[in-house]
Amino acid sequence: MVGDRTTESNETGATDDLDEPESDGSTARNELDGADGLGEPEGTDSDEATPRDGRPGASTPNLSGRASRTVDSARTAADELAAWDPDDVDALVRSVGERLADRETVSRLARSAANETGRGHPGTKAEKIATALDAARRTLRDAPTAGVVDRDGAAGTVTVAGPIGVVGAAVPATHPVVVPAVLSLYGLAARNAVVFAPSPSTVETCDVVVETVRRALAEAGAPTGAVSMLPAPASKPGTDALFERADFAVAAGSEATVAAGQRCGTPNVAAGAEGVVAVADGSVPAEAVATRVAVGATYDFGAHPAGDAAVVTVSPAVGPLCSALEDEGGYVLDAAERDRLRALLDEGETDETAEADPRGNSPRWLAAALDLPGAAREAAFLVAEPDGADGPLATLPGIPAVAVHGRDGFDAATALAAEVGAPHAAAVHTTQQRRARRVAERLSPGRLVVNQPGIAATGARSNGFEAAPVLGGGTAEGSQLCGGLTPARLARTTTVAATSVVDEAAHRNGAGDTLRGP
Repeated sequence: MVGDRTTESNETGATDDLDEPESDGSTARNELDGADGLGEPEGTDSDEATPRDGRPGASTPNLSGRASRTVDSARTAADELAAWDPDDVDALVRSVGERLADRETVSRLARSAANETGRGHPGTKAEKIATALDAARRTLRDAPTAGVVDRDGAAGTVTVAGPIGVVGAAVPATHPVVVPAVLSLYGLAARNAVVFAPSPSTVETCDVVVETVRRALAEAGAPTGAVSMLPAPASKPGTDALFERADFAVAAGSEATVAAGQRCGTPNVAAGAEGVVAVADGSVPAEAVATRVAVGATYDFGAHPAGDAAVVTVSPAVGPLCSALEDEGGYVLDAAERDRLRALLDEGETDETAEADPRGNSPRWLAAALDLPGAAREAAFLVAEPDGADGPLATLPGIPAVAVHGRDGFDAATALAAEVGAPHAAAVHTTQQRRARRVAERLSPGRLVVNQPGIAATGARSNGFEAAPVLGGGTAEGSQLCGGLTPARLARTTTVAATSVVDEAAHRNGAGDTLRGP
């Protein structure tokens, strides 16, 4: 049962020591600064962190200047990396990937993320990181991103991939390791430089990831400036400045970050974290649907961009589904408890402090915040049956909870899913292929998983998706990304075509010659 898998105790293996003190990355940074100059970009003035009025932080002009210097340093590294042979780039990426995926490194990164952000399941942090890195490395083995990446002998075309330049990426609080680690691999594979702008609660963890990558780059003889981050303190103006100066922006996370990516004027992929809405037509046993939904709703305490946030099913299936979710460790809220959850979510929208924001918090934290009975405090996740499609209970992303809706018939259920769901990904539980196609057509998500947890939309061994740290919903959400952010999205491609059919027309002097008249 999911209730057994999603406890607050640490898992065995790489996460045994999650409660050990964790370095904030300053040790590694200082060692690098003193030994080989791999610290912050040259010209960064630490005094800029304090504006003239003496208050902590940095003024907007200083933030812009620091972003410019960081991007300039990254661009120099990108220019050097662009001249590398594709085979050498492949070897470099393998080396960096091995360093990041090392068991001790994963454990260290998991501890840092758990200690700094206070979000997500501490016992599954290492699993989440290791799984994402394994999937990313597997994707890179099958997805060339430098040099000749495709040949079509029949058409006589060759596709050549080149770098974009500098990729500027925001690091959300819910993914302080996966986003910078995977984007570093994908960016380097396409011979780009990557600059990260961490959210205020991910600065130390992002720093640990970046320094880990930079050490691997140094050992491989690659430009260490190819992966970097904006100097602290983290701020939205700093992120804005990075997006404006980079050649490509990855804006994933909060609404403010997504909006910044959309208005920055730089080619971008903007993606929120609204979770996944699933459609269940009643043809799959409730127990099977509940198991999959529970996995997606509880994974990392719901702090996953494709975690199951809601299920829309046919009305007769609501009761059996809720009962099956209870068997999987869920606690079904009554009307009064739903009202308290609604109030808590409304408060979290206006107050994003760690004390008030429920995102990524444990089910026990939620139970205490909602003053739920003892049985709820042992639950793995919460189940809510909203009265309608409006309001914060329609979908429950970012927390270990799932909303269950009932509608009269499959078409009505699909229509509601299209109304409340986000366009980046969706799920459908059905035994009928034609219904899966109807959901794909009606919802038009970037990715659709069939009879799987929502989290499988980011790529899994059980499906054919390439690993993607970010999912986008395309024009439906104002993003230039529809589907997953894969390595190919970070490369610039040129298709070369030679004459494939001899043109023997009388008015041409040889195949492919310029038209010479009648």
